[in-house]
Amino acid sequence: MMMLTCILHSQSAEFRFDNGDDGFVRSVVNRSAFWLSDSPAMNPTTSNRVILQPGFSSSLTRLWGEYWTYPNLDIGIKVTRNLAVTGKLFGFSTGKESPQILGAGFQYYFGGTDTLDWSTSIQRVDLKGLNHFRLTSLTLDIRKWISWKFIHFRLGMGSNFFKEVSYSGNHNAPAAMEGQINFIGVDALMRYTIVNIGAGTRIHPGWTMVTFFIQKELF
Repeated sequence: MMMLTCILHSQSAEFRFDNGDDGFVRSVVNRSAFWLSDSPAMNPTTSNRVILQPGFSSSLTRLWGEYWTYPNLDIGIKVTRNLAVTGKLFGFSTGKESPQILGAGFQYYFGGTDTLDWSTSIQRVDLKGLNHFRLTSLTLDIRKWISWKFIHFRLGMGSNFFKEVSYSGNHNAPAAMEGQINFIGVDALMRYTIVNIGAGTRIHPGWTMVTFFIQKELF
């Protein structure tokens, strides 16, 4: 519980348009959509059916003088050997904002007769509860699982499609924005006592985001 509390209060990202600069406004929206494109790393080769994955994502470079950092909290449930459903449902407070994240998706595993080492996922996530905008994103990606010694890697690529609607207020943001973010993704997991510790990155030509997480396999 302490771990989850710390993660949900470890963010330093912007969700407001007070700056007024067009580049700043677009950075707020683009980085928010890129953050929401993260999906839980459910290893298809394990027998566990339920995972809880808290963590955080951060921009690799400074944005307006700060490293924007966002909390993550994912859950995954394997319903069959080849299929898992995933979800995001949490909220937190930061300054004058109280973002609410609500999302769901699925991961499908495939490969050889005895080895399901490929996964493809579709995930929709809504960002609500903000004063200046709301955001809907849809992420599609395909990944390859590779094991090396005691480390499991998940490598692949994906695309995030987002639509944003701005609320009226003391800012000059466009009434709506939409776009597509293509990225390359790499994750690595290793076992430590009763949990998996992981790190990953998603790389876009314009920016890069890194993620750190702890994954607990419940049963």
